[in-house]
Amino acid sequence: MNPYTSRWPHWQQGQYNPHVYIPPLYYNQPPYDQPAGWQPFVDRSRPASKWTNLNPTLASDMTHVRYDIRKAPQEGIMLSTWHQISHIPALASPTYNVHIISKAFPWSIDIRAPAGSVVTCGAIFDALHAMLQEPIADSEWGIVALDKSRREAIEKAAKARQDKDKDKDKKLKRVDWLGDTPMFKGLEKDEEFEKKRLLPGSTGVAETWVVRFGKQ
Repeated sequence: MNPYTSRWPHWQQGQYNPHVYIPPLYYNQPPYDQPAGWQPFVDRSRPASKWTNLNPTLASDMTHVRYDIRKAPQEGIMLSTWHQISHIPALASPTYNVHIISKAFPWSIDIRAPAGSVVTCGAIFDALHAMLQEPIADSEWGIVALDKSRREAIEKAAKARQDKDKDKDKKLKRVDWLGDTPMFKGLEKDEEFEKKRLLPGSTGVAETWVVRFGKQ
């Protein structure tokens, strides 16, 4: 059964894949009205990013955002900073679909902008947090069942999260998969990993980015 169908009826979805997270439409986004010829992000006081089309707020070699992905971005990122970055486009060229993968977890995230908007920095952060709040499924736990070190790292992270948040729900969450590396370290391009990660027979997304995480 597709668990997203009843909650998000406005999505035009293909065949359901339990390992691909498609977030709900992010509402209240201002329409994209940047003038034609809008240039990539440039800050001449800092070294240029390797990925000039990507907003430096998100780029792994430029971002100063180091936020704990276990928290909602509105809570984990300074509120003044969040208000500044949440509605700005994630990429310099108008982009309506961004695909996120990671070497730190087995899932992928497909972010599609609602009509009249583009994918924003806020949408990236919101989608990452929401996907990682999903519970770990039985089939996903089977991936690490025989990996003692990974299994123990996940269980340790879950206990630390539950103790800190006084969470009585003992279910494991996907964010626990990150172990002791829950800090957002940015997005980057890795074409070799992207090719290996693409499910055979599926169509790739041009704006596919790899998200990195690190320790606090």
